Amino acid sequence: MSRAKAAARSADSPAPGSDKSSNNPAFETPLETFPVRPLRRSGPELHEVLDESVLVPAEGSDIFALNATGAEIWKMCDGRHSLMEMHSALCERFEGDPVQIMADVTAALFRFNALNLLDSSSLSDPDLSTRGTIVLAPRQDTGTRVYIVHGVEDRPYFHWQLGIMFESLVGQLPEGWAIRVVVCNNHQPISPELQHIFDTYSVEYFTGESHADNHHLDFAGGGDRYVPMNRVEALNVVSHHVRPEDIVCLMDTDIFLYGNLRQDLFPRGNAMASNWIVAQERFFQFSTQDTKGLALPKLLEALGVEQEFKPGGVMVFLTGEALQQNDRKVIRDCFRFLQILYLAGKILELPEHGVWVAEMACFAMATYPNGIDYELLDIEQFAVQEQHADELPDGTFFHYYTDINDAGSRGPFFESQWHKQLFAEQNFLQADIDSFLEVARGQAEIRFMTLARQARERLYGARDER
Repeated sequence: MSRAKAAARSADSPAPGSDKSSNNPAFETPLETFPVRPLRRSGPELHEVLDESVLVPAEGSDIFALNATGAEIWKMCDGRHSLMEMHSALCERFEGDPVQIMADVTAALFRFNALNLLDSSSLSDPDLSTRGTIVLAPRQDTGTRVYIVHGVEDRPYFHWQLGIMFESLVGQLPEGWAIRVVVCNNHQPISPELQHIFDTYSVEYFTGESHADNHHLDFAGGGDRYVPMNRVEALNVVSHHVRPEDIVCLMDTDIFLYGNLRQDLFPRGNAMASNWIVAQERFFQFSTQDTKGLALPKLLEALGVEQEFKPGGVMVFLTGEALQQNDRKVIRDCFRFLQILYLAGKILELPEHGVWVAEMACFAMATYPNGIDYELLDIEQFAVQEQHADELPDGTFFHYYTDINDAGSRGPFFESQWHKQLFAEQNFLQADIDSFLEVARGQAEIRFMTLARQARERLYGARDER
């Protein structure tokens, strides 16, 4: 018989310096009751064996050993307990960090669901559009699943970006689609604020390494903190949780869905959105006044690659099979090419905003040594829009990437006073969104500000008083 831990962590031991009555600092608005009330399937039985609990399904040869926390969570999967009620009950019984206990609850429920131990109907909310649930729908046992993946740090800059992105996807994802977020924090407990966002929108998350903190790329010129490395880490973590036929769609966080999701536009195999920066004769050239840059096709040619280079990046689609082949070598090569390109930009003495794009081309570059062919997508909905773009086709993922650090441009929207660096250290969703909405010009900017207000209301209860 094989055994799998359904709850990987235990809250039996208190955190250093904590006691049962201590409270974690939290945000001002209390967590809302989670709408989903998991119900275990009939058949599996829980047995006490020596000092642990063993879950025995009615069919199959596998049994599952549960730690104390996992066993209690399983007992509360009775269709009456919400996630927050489970969390409260565990905090009453066990000493430990409340944030870690919340992580135990969500991890155990996702594990139970993946093992087909829960009644899928109990994981669906009849009114997703009003509740905000976007991913915890019945999972398909067969067929391709699509995972929209983000790699983030646990800080306000990403909190508000995720809130707007999630809000744009409420009620949009078809069955078998889901969002997965990798929090790159060296596997530390996540903040109550980020946990609240994940709970409100029912988004599955994992923790990962923070390569921006652990690795100084420019070891000769000084320790540089290069956050885009964590996009590769997101692929690395998620690759361990997909099947070969699944599709992983790696996206930036500074985007939102404009209109209705166009499922028909998403590729069924390996693909990348065409990118004009990657396509330049010399990569990095966009950020200089001369011809400095690196010829990506020549770099591949030096490695013995004979195929014609396809300039894709930013939005990346890779199958689970491609990610997992040869012990995930394509991911290791993504890290290698990222470092090569970053250091090349430093050697060329490019401005900081120029070197920052090094990660954009690493995904395409890494596919060639691994024999992975991919479709180059020339689809307007996946393209990085121009700053003044207003007429957007339905299903567009609008990038509001532009800011004052990008060659002195005015912002992501035409003649807008808003840009994302205004809220690099504070949560935009708790700012005066209405003042920006009043002067918003163009449908893209109006939609962005409207989504921000909706996310603010859903997450924090703030309402428009006008």
